[in-house]
Amino acid sequence: MYQRISAIEFSILRIGEYPIPSIIDIVNSIRLAKGSVFAEWKQSDTAKLFEDHGYKNKKESSGYFF
Repeated sequence: MYQRISAIEFSILRIGEYPIPSIIDIVNSIRLAKGSVFAEWKQSDTAKLFEDHGYKNKKESSGYFF
């Protein structure tokens, strides 16, 4: 994990842009880790931002087009 995060930081410094897919991959790895790995992060306010809050489109809504 350390090497992956270091690679992301180096990429940001080198090209000045955030590699969003790589960052998403790291967050998902931390979020989905089994057991008590990253337990402190999983209990943090930041982790709550990634929870599924159950927002769904309703077919009756005017913006729904499927």
